[in-house]
Formats: sequence, C-alpha cells, structure tokens
Amino acid sequence: MEDGSPSRGMAAKPAACTTEAATVEKFAARVAHDFNNLLTGVLGHLELVELRAAQNPQDGVDSLIAGARQASGRAAELARRLVLFSGHTLHEREPIPLAPLLQELAIRPDCKGLDLKLPDETLCVAADTCGLRQAVLELLANAFETGTTVHLTAGVESGRVVVTVRDEGAGMTPEILARAGEPLFTTRSNGAGRGLGLAIARRVAEHAGGTLDLASDPQKGCTARLIFPIM
Repeated sequence: MEDGSPSRGMAAKPAACTTEAATVEKFAARVAHDFNNLLTGVLGHLELVELRAAQNPQDGVDSLIAGARQASGRAAELARRLVLFSGHTLHEREPIPLAPLLQELAIRPDCKGLDLKLPDETLCVAADTCGLRQAVLELLANAFETGTTVHLTAGVESGRVVVTVRDEGAGMTPEILARAGEPLFTTRSNGAGRGLGLAIARRVAEHAGGTLDLASDPQKGCTARLIFPIM
C-alpha cells in the first residue's frame, strides 16, 4: 500500500468461490477418512514390528521404529487438521470462557515468549471448544513463523468478541493477503506449509457465527482477528 495504511484480507467471497470451497472441504474430509484407514494399517504393522524387535533385538532397529512412529504421528496430525478444516468434527456450540483457554495455550512449549493480555474472566464465546483452541493455535503458529514477538489479546470491540493475534514481521503484500486463507494456498517453498492454518481458523469462526479478519501493515507485521457474536 503506497500510503502505508494497513491492507485487509478475507473479504466476502463470490458464490462461485463459496461453492468451490465447499467442494474442497468435502474432498478434504474424504481424503482424511481414507488416509486414516491406511494409517491404521501402518500403525498395526508397526506394532507387530515392535513386538518382533523386542523378541529379537538388533542394533539400530529401535531408532528406525522411533522414526516410523514420529512420521506416523505427523501424518495423523495432518489427517486431523484436514478433518477439522472440512468442519466434520465441529460440534454444538457451547459457552467457552476465553481467559482459561488463552492461558492454557500460553504455557505450551511452542508458544514460548508469547505476549498475552488476558481478557475479563467473564468474557465468553459460543463455539466448539476443540475447534476454537485449534483456530487460535493455527494463528499463533503462523505468527511465530516470523521469528518476532507475538501478541495475543481478547476483548470486546463494537459489540463483538475479538481474539487478536499480532506479529511484528514484514507483513504480507496485498497480492498475498488477498489469497491468504484460501484452502491449500501457501507461500512456503520448503514443503512445511499445507495451506490449512488460516482456512481452519476461518472455518471454526464461521461455524460459531463469526469471521476471520486479516490485516497487514507494511513492515509492521500482520494482525489476525477471530470475531464472534457477543454472548
């Protein structure tokens, strides 16, 4: 933006885009289901290998098994995120006190150094608990990728409950910001990104009757806001 003002993303999508997104979500759910079935077979055979290895110890086998377990764990996590993105595991909305949930996230090892400002203890949103936790985690993971200080706050703005995650990185170009949140869109070239994080956060927010708003301030970082109806 030439005037240095923040640019925004996640605008309302045309009907064609909405239909396409629904198709992608259904496809993700089917892939995750089939993938989980295959993974169950892999883990079952891995258990048999562990039993055989315990009966006939061989040098190096334990480390190979541990590596296979670790890879299987990552695969299971990817399948879980795909299912969440599809919305098939989002349940009935229930009142969730935000302060305890945000405190729980702040003490995670992968959130070390988080600048947390807790909301009033009575502030709640009506959402799926597991979904909301994962949505905030996805936003935090993206923010921590910048290697800068990450800020997490929650409060009431204009009659809505807003959970805000802000980093101090380089921000996104208007072109990237316009596509941020598209399923499977990622700017990471090392294969680490899956293009699911923002899409999951948006899916969870919409399930709760809210939305995800993104803003990028040139050279000052990105701000992601989960916006929910006030209870």
